[in-house]
Amino acid sequence: MEVVDDTLEFEVFTIFPAVIEAFVAAGIMARAIERGLVAVHSTDLREFTDDRHRTVDDAPFGGGAGMVIKPEPVAAALESATAARGPMHTILLTPSGPRFDQRAAERLAGEPRIALLCGRYEGIDDRIREHFVDECLSIGDFVLNGGEVAAAVIIEAVARLREGVLGNPESIEGESFAAGLGDDSWRPGTVLEHPHYTRPAEFRGHAVPPVLLGGDHGAVERWRRRSACLRTWALRPELRPRWQLPPKHPIYLAVSTQSVADDEAGQLTQVAADAGFELAAVGARRLPGAPLHMRDLKQLCRHLRKRHGRAPWLLGVGTVGPDEPERGPRLILDVLAFEAGEPPPPLIFWVGCSGLDDPAAAKRSPQAWLALDPGRPRGHDPRLALASALIDISQPQPARLPVAPLARAVGLALRAEGLLQP
Repeated sequence: MEVVDDTLEFEVFTIFPAVIEAFVAAGIMARAIERGLVAVHSTDLREFTDDRHRTVDDAPFGGGAGMVIKPEPVAAALESATAARGPMHTILLTPSGPRFDQRAAERLAGEPRIALLCGRYEGIDDRIREHFVDECLSIGDFVLNGGEVAAAVIIEAVARLREGVLGNPESIEGESFAAGLGDDSWRPGTVLEHPHYTRPAEFRGHAVPPVLLGGDHGAVERWRRRSACLRTWALRPELRPRWQLPPKHPIYLAVSTQSVADDEAGQLTQVAADAGFELAAVGARRLPGAPLHMRDLKQLCRHLRKRHGRAPWLLGVGTVGPDEPERGPRLILDVLAFEAGEPPPPLIFWVGCSGLDDPAAAKRSPQAWLALDPGRPRGHDPRLALASALIDISQPQPARLPVAPLARAVGLALRAEGLLQP
């Protein structure tokens, strides 16, 4: 193994060095070590004992179950490795430490030498933590027999971030938990990785998403970004940032005059005013009290693009079925924003039918559809995580409620989900 100036070095201190040596002897880690990109030194704490039984543990002061690793062999091993190969950033692996995650891996990838202390039994004498380590880390809220598995996790997570360790550096960019940058209101945040498929294109009646077979690289990239964010909402919604729309963000409530009963016009005007929306009537007839009237959604989108300098997002509003997960505005807006890589533009909430059932929507279809249930408590719907395939947010949802209650549900959902600032 060749060690060059920019080699990322790991020093692992353990009573079972064979565990670490076996882990790094295969696959990508073995190739990285052969090329001198990574070095892993395993130090047996028993080599630094002074009795013929090579004793590294003793009973705890004050009594109690279990044994504690003595401080002398640990301190001696740390000092020996420092003298032989130089200073190192020393980490004690303990279930009581802060959680190791991708941000920690990215931070540690900038360290030239990393020491990992693997405890056993009841742990290591706490004077080591107090005086010999730089930080403590845990890989989760559970207890293992020792720190060797945790050390292997950290070695691989950190080493693969070093340039040259992975054959294709682009593999890292779109992975689960990869961080993004953004402005103060909307941030890309953290997502899980998008789904992957390979040949055959159809397996036991289950087909690969058609977009992946079409050869349109832009469409594939948009699908991957949307799928990554949808998968995160389904499986790990707590990873998504809780951003808000800026004050006075332009929001329009567009209603189909074909669907509005005569006695609903006044209700819709009040609903829009209460929510801070501007009401737009779309269709052949006019709607009393609506400041905007357009013949169809295409004309409305063109008008608002001229007004605001950005093309608006057109979002359909429907209701959920009895066994379907709710798709509220936070999920929909977050997925579309992550797909686009930018904060939301002006928003149009279309309370109407799809183009198949309403001429006003024939020339312009919503980019996504909300599926609301005004009677269901707000928050993450666990049914999102149970679907065998990702939900298609582009599919029209039926409007099982009259227009006014459905329009009111949009405003209530935006406020309940924290998208509108107080």
